[in-house]
Amino acid sequence: KGKGKKGKGKKAKGGKKGKKEKDPTAGIDIAVLYEELVRNGIVKRVPETNMEDIINNYSYLGSHTFAQHREPEPSLADVKRVVSQYCILPLGTQAVHETQPVHVKSLLLTGVAGVGKTTLALAAAHELGANFFDLSPRNTHGKYTEKKGMDGVEGLIHKTFKLAKHFQPSIIYIGDAASVFSKTKPPKEHPDEAQLEPGRIKKELPKAIKSLKAGDRVVVIGVDNEPFEKGVATKDLTATFQKILLVPVPDYGTRLALWQAFLKKFGMADDNKVDVSSLAKISHGFTASDIHRAIKTVLTPMRKKQQSYKALESQEFVTPLAEQTSDKMDSVPRFKEWYADIMGKKRRTLLSGEGIDLDTAEKGDKKPKKKKGKK
Repeated sequence: KGKGKKGKGKKAKGGKKGKKEKDPTAGIDIAVLYEELVRNGIVKRVPETNMEDIINNYSYLGSHTFAQHREPEPSLADVKRVVSQYCILPLGTQAVHETQPVHVKSLLLTGVAGVGKTTLALAAAHELGANFFDLSPRNTHGKYTEKKGMDGVEGLIHKTFKLAKHFQPSIIYIGDAASVFSKTKPPKEHPDEAQLEPGRIKKELPKAIKSLKAGDRVVVIGVDNEPFEKGVATKDLTATFQKILLVPVPDYGTRLALWQAFLKKFGMADDNKVDVSSLAKISHGFTASDIHRAIKTVLTPMRKKQQSYKALESQEFVTPLAEQTSDKMDSVPRFKEWYADIMGKKRRTLLSGEGIDLDTAEKGDKKPKKKKGKK
């Protein structure tokens, strides 16, 4: 009797799994649903942004760091390559999507403010010609506020993912992604943040991401400036986002390239007294947006005209830089610690700079295979 009950239970369980979920919007024309999301600002037009517009330089110290048995910090060029590998190539063509070894459904880009996380997501969408759905708490605030049904959060997530699959390739963007998984409410001194209710999609979002199948050219890209913020459920965050990338603060090589490109863009004359190398050095800890803002402040239309009789000098950029508080480098160690922690003990040891003897580690891996006591 006991065995019969067991078998019956398994059959019933298996039958339940085989059932397909009903589509609550099956009777609504797909064009009507798309128009609804456009009207509510969930579907957004992507500005013309290309990957090559994101200025960067390779970290040439990477091989030197690796030779010391320490993991080198990724450069922005490395992050761009991985975003292309996970998002652009698989979503761009069905053939590549079907043959890729790992189906990446979700990706979290994290790093200090201004390093280009959102720009990377927009560049990926633009180069793909993809539909861009914005599920950021600030964008969805005041929309789909019913507690149940298709006019609530359930309907918002359902319609977004249904349309993303139908009009693929698609990118679903979530700004301040960590706040979605925060257990604590924003403090009273920030009433606007409390009204956003970022956590209202945390129940439906993981289920929707899980529903993405191998044939769906859809990826969820989340970005966040403070994933280590107090109250964030790190386990839920890392379980939802399949891949996590740390976007670095520009190194010297990247800052040098940024100064050169932005000065040219804003119309610096060839006859100038600007030492770009020195500016790259003193702007340590500043992001691309900080450097862009400083140059824009100096090179006004009036200053451009004055270049014919008054050459542009390096010291003119010192004050605009100094006026911007560059405390971003203070949070870099916290990012490294958080990133190393979620990646496990071995990665934490590598990133701490203690170093690991790779040769010894390899031999250690082979030790169990070594036969002892046999001639």
